[in-house]
Amino acid sequence: MTEIDNELFTLIEAVKHSNTFKEYDRCRIALKSDPELKARVDKYREENYLLQTSEDDGTLQDRIEAFARDNMELSEMPRVRAFLDAELALCRMLQEITDRVVRAIDFE
Repeated sequence: MTEIDNELFTLIEAVKHSNTFKEYDRCRIALKSDPELKARVDKYREENYLLQTSEDDGTLQDRIEAFARDNMELSEMPRVRAFLDAELALCRMLQEITDRVVRAIDFE
């Protein structure tokens, strides 16, 4: 595994030096400077994740609409919006890396 570990280290360093990660880190640090706001965003992210991963029991659409309505003010705050956008971009980048590895090794 030494060869893989070395290459993995290189990949991790490339991610850390990417503009996508730098923007995420900048936004994360800015958000952490306000602990109360960060706690609200963490709760928002947790509730959003639970909604995204829940099964539709016939009320999912109503719950999503209520969540969006209840969190509209928070999600429209510039610092929050910037963080959420940067986090999403980083997640998509990491997902693309994983997808490319899986496709490249023909893993079924």
